[in-house]
Amino acid sequence: MNDPEWDDEVDVVCTDTGLAAMATAISATEEDGEVFLADPSRAPRHGWFGLVRPDGEVDREDDETAAYLAELTADLDLTSLSRQDAALPVRRAGAVVPVRRRPIPAFEGRRLRDWAARCIPSPTGYLYTQVTDWTSTTMDCGDGELFKVLDIGAVDVGDDPIGAVTDWLAGEAQDRGLHGVEVTRFEHLVFDEGVVAGAVFSTPDGPLAVRARHGVLMGPGTAVTAEASADSAAAGHGVRVALVGKEASRFGRVELLTADAASDPEA
Repeated sequence: MNDPEWDDEVDVVCTDTGLAAMATAISATEEDGEVFLADPSRAPRHGWFGLVRPDGEVDREDDETAAYLAELTADLDLTSLSRQDAALPVRRAGAVVPVRRRPIPAFEGRRLRDWAARCIPSPTGYLYTQVTDWTSTTMDCGDGELFKVLDIGAVDVGDDPIGAVTDWLAGEAQDRGLHGVEVTRFEHLVFDEGVVAGAVFSTPDGPLAVRARHGVLMGPGTAVTAEASADSAAAGHGVRVALVGKEASRFGRVELLTADAASDPEA
């Protein structure tokens, strides 16, 4: 695909204003990065992560974007991944692993596949088109499983974790002058010699093409609801909001980090 005439150029493009997008935007601005936050009024044409429509068929309206996304999940049966409930994932914070002492993870290929299968159906999941560790910390969460954790900040979630985190992220974004740009919907990715170069959105005034110097973050495109949020293991605790991923993976999700030993990292 030929490059469009770019309307804007930033470091990171976020295709929605969900929890992952807001957390990413906040972390990028902390590193003096420029962020484009799309605020779509319609559900994504390509469904969850642009992979599967509600009828289970792959949307091929944009072949290049569909082929790219399909390649990232070629070893997964997407139709078997059930949508997770609305509760935020809660993980017991592990020990920070110094770079010099970082062990080689065992069976990382399988773990990367399993991790993607957990992130894709998660309401707080995301796909970032560049493999990156940003300014993240490597954390050992047990059984030799290493995660890349980018701590966004502390929040008192009370008995409504999702509401508290949503409000806190919105406030932090506002303090940094971050605001969503109203678009109709995300249309497709743009590639330059096989590498994601940006994204195109539809607007009432026509297509809007935004170049990404670093990468594009794609999320579910729908808000996380408050259903079951009071049942979260984090209820009543001061916790850390974090972007959690794995080295060499493009998939991740927003999680709450806590010292609570009862937390379930597989949620």
